[in-house]
Amino acid sequence: MKRTEYASHLIINKSAISKVIIDQHYKENHSETINDDLILKLLQEINGEFFPTISKDDEFQYFKAEPIILDDEPYRLIFLLYIHEDTLGVINCFRVQRS
Repeated sequence: MKRTEYASHLIINKSAISKVIIDQHYKENHSETINDDLILKLLQEINGEFFPTISKDDEFQYFKAEPIILDDEPYRLIFLLYIHEDTLGVINCFRVQRS
């Protein structure tokens, strides 16, 4: 699937992010409720926050942000940070049940 790239001005885990790459995987199961614009809004909601690393390899650190509340709806965002670049990659995004 194609990935879309956007210029960005985010701070996540004290790292300045200048580019966001959104994998289009979310469209397989959530295309009626999720789109790139919504994902970019969710990223703005977590701007400046710190998240524990779920997993790490030589190139990437993986994270989960949940719940992110936007328009009174809770979402989960699965993303990664490139270790050697100022880039954030969105792996998946979807709405979650209220807890």
